[in-house]
Amino acid sequence: MTMKLDELLLKAKGLITAGKFNDADRILDPLKSEHPLSPDVARLWCSLAMRTGRAEDVPAYAAKIYAHVQSDFHKAHWAHVLGTATFILLDLSSAHAHFTDALNHLMTLAKSGKIPPQKDQLKLSQSAENLFASGKAEKLLWMTCAELAKLDIPAFPFAGTLLGLVRNGCLLDFDKDLDIAVRMESWDSCCNALEQAGWIRSPMRIDYANYRDYVHTELGITLDVCGLQVRGKQIVGGFSLPGYPDEYQRVSVFPKFDLIQRSLEYGQVWFPRQPETILTAFYGDWRTPNPNWDTVISARNLENFTLLVRCYAYHRLVQRWLSGDLAKAWCYAHQIALKDPDDVLALRSRQWMERAMIRLNREIPVWPRNQPQRRVYTRMVADLFHEGHVNFLQAARALGTHLTVCVVSDERVVENKGKLPVMQQAERAAVVAACKYVDAVMTDTPVSVTKEYMQQHGFDIYAFACASEQERLDKYKLCESLPAEMIQELTYTSGISTSDLVMRILEGAGSKETVITSK
Repeated sequence: MTMKLDELLLKAKGLITAGKFNDADRILDPLKSEHPLSPDVARLWCSLAMRTGRAEDVPAYAAKIYAHVQSDFHKAHWAHVLGTATFILLDLSSAHAHFTDALNHLMTLAKSGKIPPQKDQLKLSQSAENLFASGKAEKLLWMTCAELAKLDIPAFPFAGTLLGLVRNGCLLDFDKDLDIAVRMESWDSCCNALEQAGWIRSPMRIDYANYRDYVHTELGITLDVCGLQVRGKQIVGGFSLPGYPDEYQRVSVFPKFDLIQRSLEYGQVWFPRQPETILTAFYGDWRTPNPNWDTVISARNLENFTLLVRCYAYHRLVQRWLSGDLAKAWCYAHQIALKDPDDVLALRSRQWMERAMIRLNREIPVWPRNQPQRRVYTRMVADLFHEGHVNFLQAARALGTHLTVCVVSDERVVENKGKLPVMQQAERAAVVAACKYVDAVMTDTPVSVTKEYMQQHGFDIYAFACASEQERLDKYKLCESLPAEMIQELTYTSGISTSDLVMRILEGAGSKETVITSK
């Protein structure tokens, strides 16, 4: 019995999913000839062609389907297919034009009050193990780095892998791959060593000179290898296409950094001496999680928002919008607008998606500011909180983007001043935390402020004010190991102090006679 068209397409789809591309091709090639204008046949055939290195055959076929379909949704889909194929072929101007067509169709759809149906998100079965949360991915990372180090190849954790290790002390449990970096002088030897160790190189749709994907044969974990090189006082990476113009490059720029060796149970491994330098360049405020971050597009250290990066952004924006995931699509439109505030298409797309989300009662995402942080740290008693305290905290917060205040313990106040404060530590901390200039409050810190302590907590500036020369000597002594650029003395507010307030209270402040006298 002859199989029906929908049955053949279902079988071909299953074969593609299973990676049996030749078998799928034997089904789809005849169907393409028998049903030349069938969108369902064309969709699978084009998908297979782009996976098997035949992207050059897609544009002519997809253009016929684009002309044939009628609805804006289907027009948007086939414009996206055309954009994807020409993107793979590195015809970036055509890709940009097709993605623009797709967005215009989606906005026309939105204007009519319609959005693409939201596709169900694929979920791992409950029995599937999260290799990143279990620690197996991290073990594989260190074993790989240790093996490379034995061969004098200084590969080290990079990008999201480095972020997880530094911020969380382990890999991000929602991560999808491992990221390592190596200098371009060691690029060939690193790639050869990985393949000798059993890593399988994954075919990439665009063959960059300094970026490769590998898959671990046993665990199925993907490893991204990034090549870096020194350029003057900087280190650059990204996606390199030698022989192509600047608009075809994606250049990410880092300040120079050094590597050190660490001893782990798997052997010696390389690690950045100051990982915060890399993370700040990459993410800005890397301490604030951003689940919608896209490394290719969001990176703050892109030298230029080139046509290559814009095509990546447009491709993913249209892809998410077509799948009905308005929140993710909005994030891509927002990122484009952050990189290029004059991109009218991205701004209009974001606007129409916001209208749709409001109408559908969906939450509009909040994108973290991710500016480079300058975190200020200070310590204070803050007894009988008054105007002088407010002035000091306002000035301290103005030094940076984040202010952490240590409210010292009652015991330490006794040690320093010889008497207990009027308010207990918990009461003083509650008042300080309520001040609008304060972002965080601590109640237990070391007596001396060291560079190691500042770096451990991500503090850039230690601030204080002094009411007397003796207090100045004492406070500078407590931070004497800090470099001068990390210390900031602020102006002390004269005419008001906790001691003054205590004296007013003792003298009967608040009584009728005192009020009249003060006038």
